Amino acid sequence: MLKAYTAFSMHSSRFCIAILLSSSVATAQFAETEDATSPKAAAKADSKASSARKAATAKGKSKNEDADAAKEDVVATPGIELIAPRKMEMRFGMKFNSNDNFCTDLYATIPFPMNWPEQRVTVLNSNIPTGAVLDRRDLPIGSKQNALARQLLMKIPNLGPDSQLDLVVTVEVEKSFINAPADTTVFVIPKKISNDLRFFVGKGSPYIDHELGEVRKVAKQIADDKPENAWVQVERIYDWVRDNIQYRKGKIRHIKEALKDRKGDCEEMTGLFVAICRASNIPARCVWIPEHCYPEFYLEDPQGVGHWFPCQVAGDRQFGQMHDYRPILQKGDRFKVPEDIAPQRYIAEYFTCKQRAARAGVNPSVDRIMDLGPLKAELEALEQQSAPPPQQQPEK
Repeated sequence: MLKAYTAFSMHSSRFCIAILLSSSVATAQFAETEDATSPKAAAKADSKASSARKAATAKGKSKNEDADAAKEDVVATPGIELIAPRKMEMRFGMKFNSNDNFCTDLYATIPFPMNWPEQRVTVLNSNIPTGAVLDRRDLPIGSKQNALARQLLMKIPNLGPDSQLDLVVTVEVEKSFINAPADTTVFVIPKKISNDLRFFVGKGSPYIDHELGEVRKVAKQIADDKPENAWVQVERIYDWVRDNIQYRKGKIRHIKEALKDRKGDCEEMTGLFVAICRASNIPARCVWIPEHCYPEFYLEDPQGVGHWFPCQVAGDRQFGQMHDYRPILQKGDRFKVPEDIAPQRYIAEYFTCKQRAARAGVNPSVDRIMDLGPLKAELEALEQQSAPPPQQQPEK
């Protein structure tokens, strides 16, 4: 009889990221159903450009019924510029090891990239052993909010002692660099926060609190200086974080801790930027990529069409642009998943199974597979370049 129950989250890097979606179950082949998040649909979901253009056009026609006016279409202001697309083959999955146990009802979740305007994901093939089930789901679950993250769900009915099983999905990720629009003076802070944007201005994001006194004070000081336009106002928030928080790598902390000692890494600096934006009634969110995160902020053009713009708070100065080929794993910083009742800033990998020891020894284990293909060697080289030189031992 199976008596033991194992459940844990896996943190194979400093932080983990999550993504979820509901789709049909595949047992022999992981079926690709990208319709909901195709580049065209993702762009529409991200900025609602299509619906806004139609509404603006309809409004113009209702006011001007003459033939000439009826022929005129509202031209949306260009948002981000996508350049230098690059296609890369990558692998995502998990390696299950029963070790010294009889295992049943194995279940695991891992982050999986999805489509965004700057990212296209195509499933090339999958390695799913007979009996295993691979599914996926979107976050937020059961919400009208557009999908912000995707997660692979893996189920294995049983695994005998000393057994290993790999579930791997191979994808092609086409990622583009982002440049800022040519004219940034036309963008404004949304006058009305729609229901789907409330997710990015409200409370509840772990480690982020836009109602902190100092956060509100900084937001007010920047607004009181009367920046020339909304873009300049957000850039001053960006500069305040970079000028006042010294980069220091460490464990994730609440932004109030970073405000106390004026230190933090990409997580604290991103969280603080997001908090000050939200205190200024500017929608903002965290974006997670392997081993890093950065923020995005939301402004509207003269036609009322919304646009998300990225910026690099920790690292080389990139405001309104992002030159990074690492795959996006999540946009957002407040999620709920069935595996944990607490809200998640990012979704860690998860594994659970029922087990019975065949002999005294090692518990079951699972390792995440995230092979970034050609980026792996490039990232390792960059890490070596940025590593501090080894300290020399004093001569005796």
